[in-house]
Formats: sequence, C-alpha cells, structure tokens
Amino acid sequence: MNHLYWRIPSSIDLESLLDKYPPKFKRPYKIDYFYYFIELLCDMMEYNDLDGNGGYVNLNAQLMQSIVHNYNEYLDYLLEHRVIRTDKKYIPGAKSMGYVLNKLNYDAEIKQIAVKSSVVRKNRAKKNRALGQEMKATCTKHSYLTKWFNEKLQIDAEGAYAKIEELFPELTGAIRGVRKGRASRATKKYSAKLAVQKFAAGNFYYKLDENVGRFHSNLTNIKKELRNFITYDGKPLVNIDIKNSQPLLSTILLEPSFYALQKKPRYINIHQLPSSFNLLTNNNKHTYTDTIIMLVKVLQSSDIKEFNIYSSIAKSGDFYQQLSKIMYPKRPFEKAEMKKLTYTVFFSNNRSIQGMHYASKRDFRRIFPDIYKIFSVIKRKNHRALSHILQRIESEIMIQKACKRISIEQPTLPIFTIHDSILTTDGNQDYVEKVIIEEAFKLTGLKVSLGKEILNQK
Repeated sequence: MNHLYWRIPSSIDLESLLDKYPPKFKRPYKIDYFYYFIELLCDMMEYNDLDGNGGYVNLNAQLMQSIVHNYNEYLDYLLEHRVIRTDKKYIPGAKSMGYVLNKLNYDAEIKQIAVKSSVVRKNRAKKNRALGQEMKATCTKHSYLTKWFNEKLQIDAEGAYAKIEELFPELTGAIRGVRKGRASRATKKYSAKLAVQKFAAGNFYYKLDENVGRFHSNLTNIKKELRNFITYDGKPLVNIDIKNSQPLLSTILLEPSFYALQKKPRYINIHQLPSSFNLLTNNNKHTYTDTIIMLVKVLQSSDIKEFNIYSSIAKSGDFYQQLSKIMYPKRPFEKAEMKKLTYTVFFSNNRSIQGMHYASKRDFRRIFPDIYKIFSVIKRKNHRALSHILQRIESEIMIQKACKRISIEQPTLPIFTIHDSILTTDGNQDYVEKVIIEEAFKLTGLKVSLGKEILNQK
C-alpha cells in the first residue's frame, strides 16, 4: 500500500454530506479521517469472513484511536447519516464492535481521492514504511514464496471485471435485500473489484501468519472464480490441493502417538505445535498436560470400529459423499451442505446448541459419538483449537516441507500457496504432485489424494 490517496466507493459523496450537515465536533474535523474509516472498512471487507461475522467487519478501538484520537465522533457521524451501520455487539476481550458500509450501490466503482491533510500524509507514509518493513521481514524468512510476486504475475483485469458482473448481477423484485447474517451482494461485489484493482496495479501484499503458519496474499484473498484470469509470465496456473485436507488430517488426532511425548517421533505430534498449547488449557484450572491426559484416556476407551470407519472415509479422497451416505442414506448428496456440516462439527463452539449448529452436531454425534467427544475435548477451552491444529499441520506440509523442497530442487519454478494447495505454472504439476505426496507421508504417515485444476479456464 504505497499510495497517498484513498480508495473510496463512488456511491459515497462525503464532501456533499459534510457541506449539508457540518459535524459539530469539539475540534475542527478532518475529511481525511472520514476517508480513513471508510477505506479501512473496504480493505478489511476484502480479507475478512464477512458471512461468518453476520456481514460485519470488527474494528479494534485501540487501532482506530492510534490514528484518530476522537474516533468515536467520526464513527457516530457516519452512523447518524447512515454511511455505515453497526451490529452493536461488543464483547470485552473477545469481540470488537462490527461495522459495514451502508451506502454501497451495485454499480459502485473505486474512486481515488488524494490525501489532503499534511499530518495524515505523514502518518500514511509512516504506515506504508511500516508495512514495507513487515513485508521485507516476510521476504527474508520466506523468499521462496514472496519472490514470485513480481511484474510477471498478471491479471486480465477486463476479463475479471466482466466475471464480477456475471457473479453479482443486480437482483430485482421480491428477492432483493440482504440475507440475515450475510454480507450484502453489493459489499461482496465491491470487495471483488477492489481485489482485482490491487492485483492489476501490482499492489501485492503478503504475510505469514506465525500463529497457524498460513501464507496470506493477494492470491488467497481474491475470489476463487477470479483466479482464472491470473497468469505468471503469460502461462496459466495449475492449482494442486489435498483432497478433503482437514477431515483427512483430523485422523491423526485419533492416534495416541500424536499425544505421546517422544524425543524423536516418527511423525508430527502435538508437542511440535507449541502455538496450540494455550488453546488447549482452561485458564488456571487445567494445564496443557491435563488436556493431553484426558484426550489419551478418551482414546483408550473409544470404539476402534468407529475410528476405522471414520478414517476409511476420510482417507478415501471422497469424504463428503461417503459421510453423506452414512449419515443420510436416503437423502440426495449435496457437497456444499456436507462440507458446511463438517466445518460446523469441527470448528463451532461446544456450547452451540441452536439451529443448524445443533442439528449438524447432533447428527454427527449419533454416528460418531467417540470422535465427536475427542473433538469436543480439544475445543473445550477454545473452539479455535481444532482448526488451529489442523491448519498448522496443513501449513507444515505445504509451506515448510513441500515448498521449501521445491525451492531447493527447482529454484526457478514459480510456486504460490493457497492454504491447502500449491499453484505452479502449467506443465510442472506432475513434479509438484510428487513432492506433496512424498512430504505429506514423511510428516504424517498419510497417503494423501490430490486434486488438480488448471486455471485460466474462463
């Protein structure tokens, strides 16, 4: 983000609004501070799970106050004039207040507005330098991933924008509006446009999440359908992913050896994932060791036949269809629904007992009671613990093992990652597949099945 201008939706006319309704602040207002909040929301819409947060973006008060001391006055003004709206949900230490743009039309374009305030320009330049240093640090540690974000990585912007219009046609009649708990289609459409614009401008960003090991970049944040318009050095990209990655990796958690403290374990185990320790404890009431002991006891008393059935379908490469046959033998198979059900079981709070969450977990527990219990013990203190462990293992396979090996054996081979997948240029997929299969087995003992998709299939 090296620009000294704001990216603002064209449907928002702040200058006219401020002229008509001058803010009654204690001190003179700066229009740049209004733009700051609007652009912040737009940027965060791009890489936040809006649907998972009721359609809102959580804004941290400390972050806002570090930029604008009287930030509440600016937010209150934008709320009063319905430029933004809020979910009014604040949980101390857990959730910041959520906001979303209210005045965002379907045909909103991205307009650039120069930063006017000299103070804001200095702060903006300082922030850009800090971001640059952060990216430089990522480059130092993970140059084998970052070096491919260069002028050869291109997007067909015209084609991508046309695709966005196809994906988000304006709805009319009785089906208009926002589905409760979901981001509006206008919001999603604008976020998609913003992602394409950054890509086309070569405004690349990337960062390794030290917590779970995932590599976040323009590629991970851009909408899946728009990746078909991305090429490297004029060549199409091929996406190679581990089929049913997280259900497959969850079978590791059903092995007592995963929890055993060993000097030289044959495969990866929980003690090699120290970032997960705090998520498995319960404040001062239970220690990390207590949780491990509990997990091992549950495993020792569990039904081996149940574990074998679950492991068999998880390793089949066709997990969701096999799970559907077992859980709902009389229903037609719907992959999206079974995937949603699985993620609900894996990642929702143990105390979630209402609506779809309850039905999904109830049905899964009926078929796999002991496996459900294992997952519940892992999530008992923090429901993010299970996803954290699985994502960490996933990252170890793809980033720390497979990508590093590729960078040593084939240093001129372009590689990118999108969580459970590696992208390379068309013609090199067989080699990358071989590396992923071998490194996954070395680390986990699992024989992974891979999916392959040639992008640029518009």
